[in-house]
Amino acid sequence: MLAKVGEFIFDLNNKDIADISHQLNFPWDTQKRIGNHEYTQMRGKWEEDVSFNGKLILKSVNILKEFEDMAKEQLPVRLTLGTGESYKVTIKSMSRTKSGFLKDGKFRYQGFSISMRRYFE
Repeated sequence: MLAKVGEFIFDLNNKDIADISHQLNFPWDTQKRIGNHEYTQMRGKWEEDVSFNGKLILKSVNILKEFEDMAKEQLPVRLTLGTGESYKVTIKSMSRTKSGFLKDGKFRYQGFSISMRRYFE
Protein backbone atom coordinates (compact mmCIF):
# COMPACT_ATOMS: atom_id res chain seq x y z
CA MET A 1 0.00 0.00 0.00
CA LEU A 2 1.34 3.38 -1.01
CA ALA A 3 -1.45 5.42 0.61
CA LYS A 4 -5.01 5.05 1.86
CA VAL A 5 -7.55 7.90 1.86
CA GLY A 6 -10.72 6.91 3.67
CA GLU A 7 -11.43 3.42 2.31
CA PHE A 8 -9.74 4.14 -1.04
CA ILE A 9 -6.34 2.45 -1.41
CA PHE A 10 -3.61 3.72 -3.73
CA ASP A 11 -1.28 0.81 -4.41
CA LEU A 12 1.46 0.21 -6.93
CA ASN A 13 -0.49 -2.27 -9.06
CA ASN A 14 -3.26 -0.26 -10.71
CA LYS A 15 -2.95 3.36 -9.58
CA ASP A 16 0.21 4.91 -10.88
CA ILE A 17 1.17 7.68 -8.44
CA ALA A 18 4.09 9.63 -9.84
CA ASP A 19 4.72 11.69 -6.72
CA ILE A 20 3.43 12.62 -3.28
CA SER A 21 4.05 16.19 -2.20
CA HIS A 22 3.90 17.47 1.38
CA GLN A 23 3.84 21.21 2.07
CA LEU A 24 3.78 23.27 5.28
CA ASN A 25 2.37 26.80 5.18
CA PHE A 26 3.11 29.30 7.95
CA PRO A 27 0.63 32.18 8.26
CA TRP A 28 2.78 35.29 8.73
CA ASP A 29 1.24 38.76 8.48
CA THR A 30 3.27 41.88 7.84
CA GLN A 31 2.50 45.47 8.57
CA LYS A 32 4.24 48.33 6.79
CA ARG A 33 5.69 51.03 9.03
CA ILE A 34 6.81 54.49 7.95
CA GLY A 35 10.55 54.98 8.37
CA ASN A 36 11.08 51.51 9.79
CA HIS A 37 11.24 47.82 8.79
CA GLU A 38 8.05 45.84 8.31
CA TYR A 39 6.51 44.37 11.45
CA THR A 40 6.01 40.60 11.07
CA GLN A 41 3.73 38.56 13.29
CA MET A 42 2.54 34.93 13.29
CA ARG A 43 -1.27 34.87 13.15
CA GLY A 44 -1.97 31.21 13.84
CA LYS A 45 -0.83 27.64 13.57
CA TRP A 46 0.68 26.10 10.47
CA GLU A 47 -1.30 24.41 7.68
CA GLU A 48 -0.29 21.14 6.04
CA ASP A 49 -1.12 20.17 2.47
CA VAL A 50 -0.58 16.80 0.81
CA SER A 51 -0.87 16.26 -2.95
CA PHE A 52 -0.86 13.17 -5.16
CA ASN A 53 -0.07 13.34 -8.88
CA GLY A 54 -0.09 10.44 -11.31
CA LYS A 55 -1.24 8.85 -14.53
CA LEU A 56 -3.64 5.98 -15.13
CA ILE A 57 -3.40 3.79 -18.21
CA LEU A 58 -6.09 1.90 -20.16
CA LYS A 59 -8.29 -0.32 -17.95
CA SER A 60 -7.64 1.61 -14.74
CA VAL A 61 -8.88 4.97 -16.08
CA ASN A 62 -12.29 4.64 -14.37
CA ILE A 63 -10.85 3.76 -10.97
CA LEU A 64 -10.94 7.33 -9.64
CA LYS A 65 -14.76 7.50 -9.84
CA GLU A 66 -15.01 5.92 -6.37
CA PHE A 67 -12.54 8.47 -4.99
CA GLU A 68 -14.44 11.32 -6.65
CA ASP A 69 -17.71 10.16 -5.04
CA MET A 70 -16.02 10.12 -1.62
CA ALA A 71 -14.63 13.64 -2.19
CA LYS A 72 -18.09 14.96 -3.09
CA GLU A 73 -19.29 14.03 0.42
CA GLN A 74 -17.06 16.90 1.69
CA LEU A 75 -16.20 15.21 4.98
CA PRO A 76 -12.82 14.76 6.71
CA VAL A 77 -11.26 11.36 5.95
CA ARG A 78 -8.26 9.49 7.32
CA LEU A 79 -5.07 9.61 5.22
CA THR A 80 -2.58 6.84 5.94
CA LEU A 81 0.72 6.75 4.07
CA GLY A 82 2.87 3.68 3.52
CA THR A 83 5.48 5.25 5.83
CA GLY A 84 3.10 4.90 8.80
CA GLU A 85 1.99 8.55 8.97
CA SER A 86 -1.75 8.85 9.58
CA TYR A 87 -4.01 11.88 10.09
CA LYS A 88 -7.34 13.33 9.02
CA VAL A 89 -7.55 15.45 5.87
CA THR A 90 -10.12 17.32 3.84
CA ILE A 91 -10.00 16.93 0.07
CA LYS A 92 -9.46 20.44 -1.33
CA SER A 93 -9.46 19.64 -5.03
CA MET A 94 -9.20 16.92 -7.61
CA SER A 95 -8.44 17.29 -11.31
CA ARG A 96 -8.28 14.80 -14.14
CA THR A 97 -6.78 15.21 -17.62
CA LYS A 98 -7.69 12.79 -20.41
CA SER A 99 -5.29 12.15 -23.31
CA GLY A 100 -4.34 9.60 -25.95
CA PHE A 101 -7.75 9.56 -27.64
CA LEU A 102 -8.77 6.70 -29.89
CA LYS A 103 -10.96 6.89 -33.02
CA ASP A 104 -14.08 5.96 -31.04
CA GLY A 105 -13.55 8.85 -28.61
CA LYS A 106 -12.27 6.76 -25.71
CA PHE A 107 -9.01 7.71 -24.08
CA ARG A 108 -5.93 5.71 -23.10
CA TYR A 109 -4.43 7.90 -20.39
CA GLN A 110 -5.79 9.89 -17.51
CA GLY A 111 -3.57 12.18 -15.48
CA PHE A 112 -4.78 13.14 -12.03
CA SER A 113 -3.94 15.53 -9.22
CA ILE A 114 -5.46 15.38 -5.74
CA SER A 115 -4.88 18.09 -3.15
CA MET A 116 -5.71 17.59 0.54
CA ARG A 117 -5.34 19.73 3.67
CA ARG A 118 -4.72 18.34 7.13
CA TYR A 119 -7.79 18.56 9.36
CA PHE A 120 -7.26 19.54 12.99
CA GLU A 121 -10.09 18.92 15.46
